[in-house]
Amino acid sequence: MIKSAAPAAVWNRESKPDYARNSIQGRDAIGGFRFADVVLAPGQSAGFVLVSGISADPAATARWVRWVKAEGKVRRSLEFTKTHWTQKLARISFFTPDGELNNWLAWVNFQPILRRLYGNSYLPQFDYGRGGKGWRDLWQDCLALMLSDPGSVRPMLLHNFGGVRIDGSNATIIGSGGQFIADRNNIPRTWMDHGTWPLYTSFLYIDQTGDLKFLLDEREYFRDPQILRCRQRDAKWTDVYGYNLRTRGGKVYRGTVLEHMLVQNLTAFFNVGEHNVCRLEGADWNDGLDMAAKRGESVAFSAFYAWNLERLAQMIEALAASGRGHVLLARELLVLLDRLPGQRKINYRSVAAKQKRLAAYLDVVARDVSGRRASVSVRDLVQDLRAKSQDLYSRIRTQEWVKASAKLSFFNGYYDNDARRVEGRRDGKMRMTLTGQVFPLMTGIAGDAQVDSVIDSVRRLLADPKTGGIRLNTDFGGIQPALGRAFSFAYGEKENGAVFSHMAVMYAFALYLRRRSREGRAVWSTLYRMAVDQSAAKIFPCVPEYFNADARGLYCYLTGSASWLIYLLLTQVFGVRGELGNLVIDPQLAPQDFDARGECAVRTWFADRPLWIVFRNPMRLAPGKYRVGRVAIGFTELPAVPRKGGGVTLARRIIRRLPPDGFHRLFVDLMKADY
Repeated sequence: MIKSAAPAAVWNRESKPDYARNSIQGRDAIGGFRFADVVLAPGQSAGFVLVSGISADPAATARWVRWVKAEGKVRRSLEFTKTHWTQKLARISFFTPDGELNNWLAWVNFQPILRRLYGNSYLPQFDYGRGGKGWRDLWQDCLALMLSDPGSVRPMLLHNFGGVRIDGSNATIIGSGGQFIADRNNIPRTWMDHGTWPLYTSFLYIDQTGDLKFLLDEREYFRDPQILRCRQRDAKWTDVYGYNLRTRGGKVYRGTVLEHMLVQNLTAFFNVGEHNVCRLEGADWNDGLDMAAKRGESVAFSAFYAWNLERLAQMIEALAASGRGHVLLARELLVLLDRLPGQRKINYRSVAAKQKRLAAYLDVVARDVSGRRASVSVRDLVQDLRAKSQDLYSRIRTQEWVKASAKLSFFNGYYDNDARRVEGRRDGKMRMTLTGQVFPLMTGIAGDAQVDSVIDSVRRLLADPKTGGIRLNTDFGGIQPALGRAFSFAYGEKENGAVFSHMAVMYAFALYLRRRSREGRAVWSTLYRMAVDQSAAKIFPCVPEYFNADARGLYCYLTGSASWLIYLLLTQVFGVRGELGNLVIDPQLAPQDFDARGECAVRTWFADRPLWIVFRNPMRLAPGKYRVGRVAIGFTELPAVPRKGGGVTLARRIIRRLPPDGFHRLFVDLMKADY
């Protein structure tokens, strides 16, 4: 029995709580109904229907009451509802020897759906409390849905690109009607990580579907009084102008999805601080790092932007392979594409040169654009993007590597508002953030030896000695007014050193990307064990936003960790994912994931076909010791192309030939690797 589901007032038959008003400050207040006692004889039963709703129309209330009283209506409605949600959640299911894990993951799979339905803050206990859906959350919540039903996500993705401003910033909230809002609390600012997520999520969609044409779809840009990345307000703007960017001739301007991506990632590249990495501005993923807007820098998300620039180059190369030699871009954007022929090249080692180039761009697009477009060679565009990506890659790999002691080496993730390096030994304390390690690992910036050093340093400095959970940061030993409000929380609470599920799952994801599956499994399986330990977690089945210093789970729905966990397990642990529309099967399953027969399975959809993929590993080989030897349906072996690392790729057309109805059972035989 989950204690939180067994309130004492019910079980002890209390008529009213025995609390003084001033003794329950800061706690949730819950009201209840008490009905008359019913005495049941042996074999008898009683049923109760509770109808909840709000209406100003008494007639509507009466209709609901009549509906409830109608014979069989409630029972049929309940069965319909159960069938609907059972089918929806069955689109991705995991089958391992751990039945508790399988059931728990069904609830985790449900969490992103709830957050899409209700937004971040539909319950009063949540600290945001004003509703709406946050920019970052919109894109990350799409991850899980993308894996099960990518076709339904396409219109949503295209709509959301309409929240991008031409200066690279974006609306931070999308309201219930899909309208874009600068900020829920009317405090316009720029979260510097926001530009990373649209590209990342959209590329997952393209990999799952092969829909490269999505990059060429057009969308408007968001326009409001905020200009120059929310640093100034346009005194001439009125709502008569409208909330879309216009040309100087007054027409609404539309640019391709690719152009929107370029705008966000190119402006970030030039928007650097004193150490030539991206400025922190209002904050990054960690909203608590919000007091370093002038001189703060986020090395962590500079790594993500560097990766995005490289992945943009790769995706544009894929466009070229499909027969497109040129793309149309706003002429103003050429200012930031300084490696194109005919453009004035700048020295990327110069902070001043980068800042000056960004200022020139922001000035020319501050209020409107010309509406003229330039035809850009994809070959030249790729070279430009790669030059920028490599500049950031090499700088972070060397400049931000901290040799904190004889045994501890890791990446610095931030600079504070005094332009001081945040991580390493300072004031007698060893400082380290998990975020600062995740992105250099995930993006490939860290070399193999650096990966091993980071893993060891995380284990020594961030692993909670009681639970094994990975904390978000070490104890900095007091408030940090030059960095952010996060450090005003007690250590172990919220963004100050809690076991933050979201970043912990992303750390596990990064470890799997770097083929460190044993270490990655330890991270996510520890979160699972913490979540199902009801004596400590005291929470319904889910992966919470974070675990506090007492290992209690907080916030069921205010979290992107649920989407990331399903994404991690399906695409990296089971290794089932798309790549430009083709199916990749590249598992990193551990020996304990297989049952007594040496089997485990995942149920998912790909190319609009339901698949039941059974992995067979009778020798219980560990990752790195096996490779995919054979993929078959029944006795029919499917043609598969081997991949580096032991996986295989199946052409999309092979999956599309399967009938659309009924799950198709694919058998994946794992055999001893010969490399």
